[in-house]
Amino acid sequence: MKATTYFGRVCRIETKSETAVACSFSGRGAQEPRDNRFMNLWYVVQSKPKKEADAASYLSTRALQLQVFHPLMEDFRSRSGNIEKVIRPLFPGYFFVAFDLERDYNLVRWSRGIKRILGFGGYPTPVSETVIEMIRQRADQDGIVRRTARLEPNDRIRIKSGPLKELSGIFERWLPGRDRVRILLNLIGYQPAIEIHYSMLEKVA
Repeated sequence: MKATTYFGRVCRIETKSETAVACSFSGRGAQEPRDNRFMNLWYVVQSKPKKEADAASYLSTRALQLQVFHPLMEDFRSRSGNIEKVIRPLFPGYFFVAFDLERDYNLVRWSRGIKRILGFGGYPTPVSETVIEMIRQRADQDGIVRRTARLEPNDRIRIKSGPLKELSGIFERWLPGRDRVRILLNLIGYQPAIEIHYSMLEKVA
C-alpha cells in the first residue's frame, strides 16, 4: 500500500485483483452530505453483463443520492414480417455516474452489478461535462435518443433488411403520421411503388 496525490488529494492505493483508489477522509463520515465542498465529476461505469439498468437504478436510489445518466436509444426489429419498436441502452454495458472520487469511490466501485470504473492506468478518469450535455441534447424528455432518417424526395436508397434486402430504389415521400415511407423500386423496365418502414432503408450516396 502506498500514498499518492490524486486530483489534489492524498489517497492510498490498494490492490483487490485490480488497482483501486481509496481516498480517505480526515474526520469525515461516509454519510457526509453531498454539497459543494466535494468535486462531483462524471465517470463512465461498466456494469456486469446485462446488469446496467439494475446497477444504474440502484446507484440512483434516494439512499445513495448519486446522479446517474443511463441514456437509451430507440431501435426497431423485424419479427414475423412486422416491425417492432424496442428501447435499448445507447451504450450497452455502460452508463455515467457523477460522484466525488474521494468520498464515493468505494460506494460506486463495489456497488451491486458494477464491474469497474473506466480510466487509464488503473485510475478512474472523469468525462467532460460537454460530452454528457451533447448526449442529453440528442435525447428526449424520457432520456431516449430517437432514431431519425433524413430522406428527401428522389434520394437514392437501398433496402438493408427484410425480404427485399439489397434492392435499390428512389425515395418518394413520407406517409402522414407514420414511420413508414413510400419508395419506388428499381426493377428492369418497371418501378413498383411500395410502403416500408424507414428503419429498413439506408441512403446511398
